[in-house]
Amino acid sequence: MTPLILFGVAVIISVLIYPAAIGQLARARMGQQIREEGPAAHQGKAGTPTAGGLVFLLVGLVLYLIADRSLAGGFVLIALLLGGALGFIDDYSAIRGGRNLGLQARYKIVIQLATGAALGWLALRWDLTSQLVPFDGRHAIGAWMILVGALAVAAGSNAFNLTDGSDGLAAGTGAITFGALAMIAVLQHQPRVGVMPAVLAGALVGFLFYNLFPARLFMGDTGSLALGTAMVAVAIATGFLWYLPLLALVFVIETVSVIAQVASFKMTGKRIIRMSPLHNHFIVGGWRETPLALWFWMGSVVAAVLALALARPGPAA
Repeated sequence: MTPLILFGVAVIISVLIYPAAIGQLARARMGQQIREEGPAAHQGKAGTPTAGGLVFLLVGLVLYLIADRSLAGGFVLIALLLGGALGFIDDYSAIRGGRNLGLQARYKIVIQLATGAALGWLALRWDLTSQLVPFDGRHAIGAWMILVGALAVAAGSNAFNLTDGSDGLAAGTGAITFGALAMIAVLQHQPRVGVMPAVLAGALVGFLFYNLFPARLFMGDTGSLALGTAMVAVAIATGFLWYLPLLALVFVIETVSVIAQVASFKMTGKRIIRMSPLHNHFIVGGWRETPLALWFWMGSVVAAVLALALARPGPAA
């Protein structure tokens, strides 16, 4: 089946599954814990079922087994499951601890680096190291993929996680990013490589039916870490890794806003925005979450168009 058809199938399956998932997560007492340091408007969301990203893993696994079973698709699925496993442990720890802190940051970053290195090693073994270099065609990274993969997964999974802090924002932005990666694969005459990103884009669109304000369900770290890791894996599989910072520009800006805020506060004692990540700056300033999500989605669309125009993806080498 083509990526477009599987996108539609993933949307339908997700829309049908999520009501049952919401009930199951509520009965399992997987309610979101809200950090006191966050926007005051978010305190009313406490107890909303989280870890909805488990459905991404389920839909990805089932549709891979039914309609894909390619090497590149398996690579993305492995990344999705590894990121999701870490995220679920983090979600479970946060909920049982009652303070939304989860795993300690140093443990999480070590696991993310190890996951990225393992994916880099797999990419090397499975001949997925050929990447489009801006303005210079395709070049194989070789063994450097292990180091590049480690850094990219740590950055990508954390960036997705930071962006997931406002109803519909990360889900819509992620759907656009995965959809663009599926399109890149098709333009490279590799439709099989586009299957998994199309499936994940569809799962995210289905999730939006329940995640737009007021959200009935959150993806949690289970979803955000799974999708961030899978996003990097798809970029590797499509040869688009070096263009990923542009394609995922919204995620990059959210991450940079946190780094800049922390650095400014430590060095000068002053904040450069009201609250980081950037979406919290606007929420504290009085923005409603749905218009905010729409503006961020528009930014993601612009970034995707620019990435496609600059890369000019053609037939794969």
